Amino acid sequence: MRINKKIQRNLVENRKAWIDMFYILRKELVGIFTDKGTIIIFFIATLIYPLVCGFIYNKEALIDSPIAVVDNNHSSLSRQYIRMLDATPEIHVAYQPMNMEEAKTLQKRGKVHGIVNIPKEFSSKINKGEQATVNIFADVTSFFWYRNLATASAYVSKTMGYGIEAKNLIARGATYNEAMSSIRPFIPQEHTLFQIGGYPSFMLPIICIILLQQTILLGIGVLAGKNSEKGRFKNITPNNIHYKGIFRIIFGRLLAVFLIYIPISIYVLILVPRFFNIPQLYISPIEVLTFIIPFLLASILLGMTCSVFFHHRENAIPFFIFMSIPIMLMSGLSWPREAMPEFWLRVSYMFPSTFGANGFVRMGTMGASLIEISKEHLNLWILTGVYWVTTFFAYRWRLTKSWNQAQRQERKSRIHQSRLNRFKRNKTII
Repeated sequence: MRINKKIQRNLVENRKAWIDMFYILRKELVGIFTDKGTIIIFFIATLIYPLVCGFIYNKEALIDSPIAVVDNNHSSLSRQYIRMLDATPEIHVAYQPMNMEEAKTLQKRGKVHGIVNIPKEFSSKINKGEQATVNIFADVTSFFWYRNLATASAYVSKTMGYGIEAKNLIARGATYNEAMSSIRPFIPQEHTLFQIGGYPSFMLPIICIILLQQTILLGIGVLAGKNSEKGRFKNITPNNIHYKGIFRIIFGRLLAVFLIYIPISIYVLILVPRFFNIPQLYISPIEVLTFIIPFLLASILLGMTCSVFFHHRENAIPFFIFMSIPIMLMSGLSWPREAMPEFWLRVSYMFPSTFGANGFVRMGTMGASLIEISKEHLNLWILTGVYWVTTFFAYRWRLTKSWNQAQRQERKSRIHQSRLNRFKRNKTII
């Protein structure tokens, strides 16, 4: 009989826990959809930001960078060099000023992003069999301007040099095939290993992963700050009988944000790349969702862990905005992770976006399966477990602190009320 009563009591407690969890889930969803700040963060930001980034980098590659060419030689060879420069896809000869002063003026005004100066002795040195030089002044305010001019000038110089050397060999009696095999003993063949596309194909997937993580962290921080502001004792939970168990609170809030971010993740990671024709070589969208589930769980639990320290909703905004830049830098977006110091590599492992970005990029651009990115997938589940533990202890600390403060306040109120009643009785007797 005692065992049956114990089982019945456990069943009642479990049933009550499930009821409380779904109650918390419903209240959290209502709180999210009725708060303007979280609507902007969870929905409007995730809707607009990927589109803005995609449209900005929609051209995939920077072509026809305008440059100025100062021709001091005015020979057929210099004109050929200019025509070959203009024929490259990287640059466009927009101006041919008379001297360097005019070219510098065009550069200062932003009309050109590089200057090529052909000296007077250009053709004479080549005809004498000597090495000629061409001065290149690249605009390094952007890496792309410099890269385009350097790539185009190197290719034209090499191609033109091959042609001049071949003519000289043929003039000495060599055949065309002998001349070509002499100047180019082997021809390298380039093969692109993966369909990576252009610059947005590399950058947009990483931005989407970081966007999901940061909006989750920021939205949860704002919600926690809002609840703390409404709480009498800066509590992160309402004064409600359904919010009495830590596990049901964590599960309810976790599930609320998770259900919201499943369709958001489909839009950001699957629909947006397809809209901009970003290479998506993964086997199926189901694999993407399977991989992204622990990423979402880890990000939500990380946000819940940090949220216990926010007493006002404004506290979360500067904190997570401050963290966005380091997280973006450590993701490998602007600098290869292999070239980072070991300390910062280890710090980056604290954030789900590190493994999420690496795994998602490999799935999209390399066609990697879940088995091939099992290391990133496993690390995301490990982070989920770690942040579940930190969330539990953080919530217990914050709730215990709030409950102790409430009890102290109630004791003070009772003492004050008893003193007031004693004073009234003494006054009546007098």
